[in-house]
Amino acid sequence: MLSNSVVQQLLGHLGGKERLESVGAHDFVFDDTNLTFTLRPNPKHVRTVSIALQCAGRYRMDCYGGRPVGSFQAPLIASAGGIVADNLASVLGQLTGIEALHHHHY
Repeated sequence: MLSNSVVQQLLGHLGGKERLESVGAHDFVFDDTNLTFTLRPNPKHVRTVSIALQCAGRYRMDCYGGRPVGSFQAPLIASAGGIVADNLASVLGQLTGIEALHHHHY
């Protein structure tokens, strides 16, 4: 399970929970392997972001769109793997089109 301290470090590399909330992130949930949150409307129509810790301290980020009516699975819009912690905010900005996160390294 991702420990609370690992989640706090992960949020820190994303600019902090308050910074993420300021660009529309909400409903933060973490489980054994992922940190997941929902986004308000954004340029690339990403609805949900899931970030997983991989081996060697790198991360994988998957971005999903809204779930179509009658479907049980949201479409994968974008993903990236092998992300170093310092680049998480920048990659999130690139995958979602949220300009406030582009070129930020925390």
